[in-house]
Amino acid sequence: MTDATAPARSRDGGPAHTEGSLTVRARASLLWSALSFGSSRLIVFLVTLGLTRILLPEDFGVVAAGLTIIAFLEIALDLGVGAAVIYEQEEGLSARVRTAYTLNLVIAAGLTAVAVLSAPAVAAFFRSPGATTLFQVLFGYLLLRGASQVHTAVLQRDLRYRDRTVIDVTRAVVRGGVSVAMALADSGPWAIVIGMLVGELAGTILSWHYVRLRPTFRLQRSVVTALLTYGSAVLGLKVLSAVFTSGDDLAIGNRLGPAFLGLFTIASRLPELAVSSIFWIFSSVAFSLYAKAGHQGMPAFRATMVRALRLVTLFGFTAGAGLAILAPLAVPVVFSAEWAPAIGATIFLALAAGVSSVGYAFGDIFPAIGRPGILLRLTAATTLVGVVAFWFAAPYGITAVAAVHLLVELAYCFLHLRLANRLIGSTWRQVGIAMAPAAATALAMACCALPVSLMVPPTALGLALTIAAGSTGVLLALATVGRPAVHDLVAFLRSSR
Repeated sequence: MTDATAPARSRDGGPAHTEGSLTVRARASLLWSALSFGSSRLIVFLVTLGLTRILLPEDFGVVAAGLTIIAFLEIALDLGVGAAVIYEQEEGLSARVRTAYTLNLVIAAGLTAVAVLSAPAVAAFFRSPGATTLFQVLFGYLLLRGASQVHTAVLQRDLRYRDRTVIDVTRAVVRGGVSVAMALADSGPWAIVIGMLVGELAGTILSWHYVRLRPTFRLQRSVVTALLTYGSAVLGLKVLSAVFTSGDDLAIGNRLGPAFLGLFTIASRLPELAVSSIFWIFSSVAFSLYAKAGHQGMPAFRATMVRALRLVTLFGFTAGAGLAILAPLAVPVVFSAEWAPAIGATIFLALAAGVSSVGYAFGDIFPAIGRPGILLRLTAATTLVGVVAFWFAAPYGITAVAAVHLLVELAYCFLHLRLANRLIGSTWRQVGIAMAPAAATALAMACCALPVSLMVPPTALGLALTIAAGSTGVLLALATVGRPAVHDLVAFLRSSR
């Protein structure tokens, strides 16, 4: 969005959008983005819920091992080319966009070949020697992903999030339908793999329908260099994020085997859906929010930061603590008693997700004031410590690995706050006052919900009673100490309207 009020011209001389029209489209895009992410995540969660009652922990563990490798390869698959397409803001399907698409296809084909050839080594690393063929088929996902990645970037560039929502929801529905059907046919882990591939194929075909992009047979060296030069600037944080996110899976898969990896995968599902998904939606607008406040001066920037911290931690602390209390009831009720060994890990991962709200509230302030290197160095240090700790904690079980997650998040958020205070001039007192409503609300919820959770059996009724008790505590806290956060939320919703 530009600050100019008069109509501007685009890069190719055509008429550009005015600020007002972009504001309207940006708000609509946020809503469609939230709908896309939320609905597709919910569908995948419901499908996973059904599969947990059909498949074994080993089945989930084997597929999770392959997805861990894919998470790393997907970073190299893009190399920031999609981000460069969005950044350059060209209109239409120019020669540069076609070059980006061709480059992405070449990278995808190369990575797919490397992954297929390394499948035996991957299977041996994760103690699943019989899963080599399954891994080789699963790695075909990379080729499908590469065939539509630039199409998705074009949709984002043009703020066509409604079309992207259709693609994401279709992908999730097809994936779920195929996976459940094959699981009922006793296909084991192949049900998840084939469902993923067919769902991705459906999403790719829809992407081709919405964006009629064709590859070029002539790669311009200057264009390729420009795309990769910009793209390399966004790789650092993506690599570190993938290492930290997948480091626990690597440690558990290698040191404990696929069954424990399957349990840990399910333990992370509830925190991801109930807590982390909301943070992702917030982070999609946080950078723009901070960047705008930065142009109004440091006092306005600090006020915006404090307000964001108050709102995000109010949800994060309460939801994380509430999910940790509910875990002993929710895991056997939602997934079945077979997954009860995942309860301990779910408790710690839920608390870690709640603590991570501080990082989500503050994460975008560094790039917003032109200092992304600070965040990169902090993330690099905590990632290194976390991965090493995961490796040594894994032999003690998945609960120990989840406890390491919580400790690393606590250290990361403390350092995050300290650096932010030094950088923008805020104080620990301001930060403490901002987080006080969140801490008080989480404490009130725990005082009401915890006694009930300890007395009721792990049934649907017991789960409902505990949720009701916790909700009562939340309402009491919001009516008393949480009023500043409620006022901020109401003001935010009114401004959004």
